[in-house]
Amino acid sequence: MSSQKEKITHKAVRLAIVRIEKGRPNIVSDKRKMSVAAVAEEAGVSRALIHRDCSDLLERIKGGVNKGIRQLRDAKQTELNEYKERNRELRSELAELKAMLAKVQSQNATLIRKNMALSNTHADNSDVTQLIYS
Repeated sequence: MSSQKEKITHKAVRLAIVRIEKGRPNIVSDKRKMSVAAVAEEAGVSRALIHRDCSDLLERIKGGVNKGIRQLRDAKQTELNEYKERNRELRSELAELKAMLAKVQSQNATLIRKNMALSNTHADNSDVTQLIYS
């Protein structure tokens, strides 16, 4: 009889783990993380029973906790790498834009000088409007 009871509790704990992993627990909140306490509450057994009789499932529970932390860390690392790549792209774009700005400023200064020279040569012509630069 005790082996039958042991199988029932073992199955209940195993099913509770599956429900929590899938995010569809019956008793505990679906936002609650995988832990011995959460599994025990979901399965309707004590934490001591899980530690005593379900050592194989205990490793699965603890692995689930670390798995969640690892997934979160990996997601954050991926996000960080994406931001670093975007930062590199933006810095490269900034350097290109600065080079373009310097070229346009140089061209603008050249055109201003040429315009002033033309204005001086045609100063006696009344049809030319004099531009004033500050």
